[in-house]
Amino acid sequence: MQGRLFIRLLLGLALSPSVLAFRRAGTSGATFLKLVQDARSAGLAGATAALPGAFQGRWSGPGNAFINPAGPAGGLERSLSLSQERRFAEIRHGLLQASWPLSEKSTLLAGANWLTVPEQEITTLEQPEGTGASYAYRDLSLELGLSTRLTDRLSVGGTVRWIRQELHREKAEGPALDLGLLLETGWRDLRLGMALSNFGPRLSLTGEDLLLSSSDGRPAQLDVQEFALPLLFRVALSDRLWSRGEQRVLGLLQVEHPNDGRENLRAGLEYAWREQVHLRVGRYFRRDLEQAALGVGFVLPLPDRQRLVLDYAWTSQQRLQGTHLLSASLLY
Repeated sequence: MQGRLFIRLLLGLALSPSVLAFRRAGTSGATFLKLVQDARSAGLAGATAALPGAFQGRWSGPGNAFINPAGPAGGLERSLSLSQERRFAEIRHGLLQASWPLSEKSTLLAGANWLTVPEQEITTLEQPEGTGASYAYRDLSLELGLSTRLTDRLSVGGTVRWIRQELHREKAEGPALDLGLLLETGWRDLRLGMALSNFGPRLSLTGEDLLLSSSDGRPAQLDVQEFALPLLFRVALSDRLWSRGEQRVLGLLQVEHPNDGRENLRAGLEYAWREQVHLRVGRYFRRDLEQAALGVGFVLPLPDRQRLVLDYAWTSQQRLQGTHLLSASLLY
């Protein structure tokens, strides 16, 4: 009864007409931090803030720690993961991550995620065919996280990161912090996840193109407006909806509140056979671009009890071509 009531509260928050009043689109920077980082999470529409942690005997995926830092707590295996995403307009997005168990309760994580755009030729009004020079755009986030199990039901975690954005000869950089918790409610297999992501100071651009000379010949600099990080608050539920023998179906529901847009709802279903073959489907609600997602994953046993995890996800986009994300993780 309590679980059903909480699901209704989540749906009410996401679908309330009052949140349509002001969307604040385009009011934050470093928006690559809002992208889903790995293929398992992408196949579930990013609704993984309450995904069961590694201590439950399942691999939660490398990007899940990015959504909820409490997720990896208690994992007894080391991992090395790489994700690559091909987006529209030849945009490339990637993740490199490693984790180490410090004890039976705590896990340390380090990683980097980035977004790159191919070099473009610079054009001006005087030279519309090109000036012979080019510019590039790059985003980078370096991360260090720690998660721990406080009890057999409650895990907490935090991640600190250094963010850097580069556009031609200009850059903006600064720190950010993520905090999260993961709770087993004790009712059925229901879990509650909560996370606050990208909490940090406002950033501003600096660079030589902002330098100029004043009318009296003294050096001056253009005054640029600071911009906020894409602060996100997530509340999520996960539950085992069905199981029989070595099969199961996991259901996930997540409400996301950003500081630069309206609340949105994400839902996902994952079917698993022997925890080796996974089929996934996800759905976005009240998102401007993403609509639905499909995914598949395989866990391949290796010698010495090692495992290779391969995941793929495709996400459909309104008015843009779909995106493809591939992840590979070695558990050892």
